Amino acid sequence: MTGWRFAVRDFINRQLENDEPFLAQTKMLSGKRIIVSMPDILPALVWLEIEMGTDGLVDDIVITDKKIEQSEGILRIIVAKKFILSRMQKVASDFLSPDENVSGRSSLFGQGLKIEGDVDDIQTVGDIVEGLIDRVTRKYNDVKIFKDNLTKGTNWFFGDFIVRKKDFEQQSRALNEITERLKNLEKELKFPR
Repeated sequence: MTGWRFAVRDFINRQLENDEPFLAQTKMLSGKRIIVSMPDILPALVWLEIEMGTDGLVDDIVITDKKIEQSEGILRIIVAKKFILSRMQKVASDFLSPDENVSGRSSLFGQGLKIEGDVDDIQTVGDIVEGLIDRVTRKYNDVKIFKDNLTKGTNWFFGDFIVRKKDFEQQSRALNEITERLKNLEKELKFPR
């Protein structure tokens, strides 16, 4: 289990190190303990305890089934199934209809995301979560745009090769008529009257 903790911590830190704006946000949480729970998502009630270092990187991650009491300096994030579903629906909607103009960002709070702690920390975590969701949405939209462009390019390239069944049958009839006329012409040339 210890190896898994370090692997997750290192993976998160690698992502943070490669993203300066995101790292600047996590630095605002330096020295904080963050408790994340997903009570109706995971099969067992567990808490993910994250300790942020002064450099904005994750110092340690602990998974525990013992509830950690609220105290000063602890930031508690509760992610409900409702939040995941609402974000998935939004991402799916954006993925299927990226052309529709969406006015402003909808608030994440009240959609199954609950953050408890210092007001400034709550705002910082809210900004981080919104940034993460925006990135996921952008990645899905990039995939959608790539898929659309690939489809358009493929249709353009193969457009001249693709023949509808009706056109194929019409071409076949015309070819059969020409073949029949050639046979008749050949017969006439071989057997003059």
